Amino acid sequence: MATAVESARLPLRTRAFYGVGSVSEGVKNTVFNVFLLFYYNQVLGLSGTLAGAAIFVALVFDAITDPLIGSISDNFHSRWGRRHPFMYMAAVPMAVCFILLLNPPDLEQTGLFLWLCAFAIGVRASMTLYSIPSGSMVPELTENYDERTTLVTWRLGFGWAGGLTASLLGYLYFLAPSDTFADGRLDPDAYVAFGVFCGAMIFGSILLCAFGTHHLIPSLKPPPEKTPLSLGRFVGEVRDVYGNRWYRNLVIGALFAAVAGGFNEVVGLYMNTYFWGFTTNQLATIVLALSLGVVLAVVLTRPLTERMDKRRVVLQLTTFAISFGPLPVFLRLLDLMPANGDPLLLYMILGHGILIVAAVIAITIAISSMIADSVDENELKTGKRQEGMFVAAISFTTKATSGIGSFFAGIALDLIAFPRQAELGTVPPEKIFALGLVVGPGLMIFYVLMLFFLSRYRMTREHHREILAELERRRDSQAGDDALRAARQS
Repeated sequence: MATAVESARLPLRTRAFYGVGSVSEGVKNTVFNVFLLFYYNQVLGLSGTLAGAAIFVALVFDAITDPLIGSISDNFHSRWGRRHPFMYMAAVPMAVCFILLLNPPDLEQTGLFLWLCAFAIGVRASMTLYSIPSGSMVPELTENYDERTTLVTWRLGFGWAGGLTASLLGYLYFLAPSDTFADGRLDPDAYVAFGVFCGAMIFGSILLCAFGTHHLIPSLKPPPEKTPLSLGRFVGEVRDVYGNRWYRNLVIGALFAAVAGGFNEVVGLYMNTYFWGFTTNQLATIVLALSLGVVLAVVLTRPLTERMDKRRVVLQLTTFAISFGPLPVFLRLLDLMPANGDPLLLYMILGHGILIVAAVIAITIAISSMIADSVDENELKTGKRQEGMFVAAISFTTKATSGIGSFFAGIALDLIAFPRQAELGTVPPEKIFALGLVVGPGLMIFYVLMLFFLSRYRMTREHHREILAELERRRDSQAGDDALRAARQS
């Protein structure tokens, strides 16, 4: 009977338990990308530049911890395998740091900056303990070119479901208008309860994934022979990974994709609140509608990649994002969109959001699956299985969504002198116009750079098939040599 690793199609149980852990990433990404800068800047009054810089500082720490945890987990020896100990270890510190992140004491600018730095780093570091080892399991669970796409689809589908759930409950319940605050988005106490709820979701989803996939440990790839962690080993592993030209272009392209998405999400709450004038109930409607985009991506990505190959799907959808993504903003700047308050405006933004979210998720799914294929190519070239190191780079690009995106967004808000703690309807029209002017061209620049680097990735389905065939020949030859050596010794 074939094991889960050998089967072309993984059991539903494996897909579900593996995917559910990404709820933690979805919740964390949503809060970091949508609410965090807004909360510290508009609600607590922290400078946009300082808030963006604090989130960026946490990202800089990730540049070190992501590949470090990738290297350690690739070489880790334990009776629970090389991935699961880190996954179990992540649940409590991530939930605690997340709750404290949204519950700062009464502090001045410097104190708020340091608090945001400390607990953003804490959240990201503990997230690394989960996301790198769990992400490294994709190429270990299956070698099938298309099944990897399906596995990543489940992972990202759960992630988006978690993020949309957090957004929906945030707008409808935690940040809903109250007697004290007509606009609940400006109520500092509401974010405390919101943080506790999100922390509980993170804790539960990580443990579900770890427990639910624990039985697969014996069938996952074993670690190499024990070698002590050293600077030389670590630098050599980084050099091996980034020496792969195709992979390097893939990661840079994914980085620009993440920055574009992060910039758009971070300023999205500003745009929806001040530029489009939507209420919290309307924002909840938008979040609900975006779930249709998630469903479209989950249902259509694998059929698309089976028909057109992953690379072609990514390039075509990126071209679509460049031309269609910033379109509503440009139309409003040209006074060609319905006025704020017109019901038609909400429907137009809904339709636009559904298509863009579907495209972005499909691009992310395909890129993550392409990363798993690159692991096989690296093994062919170097003889090493470095799943953790490869996943570390793509994980870093995902975190760059909020880190670099927040950094640029915070600077942009200060450059245009966008008012803080501003009630809806009190922001001068010239400031709203400047906000739209920043968002439209900014997105196009990031998307064009993304397309340039992704177009330089060349691996196809046929090339991957040849790689697997050569790896199989090598393993058979090695097994034969080992058997002959054992026979001579006996």
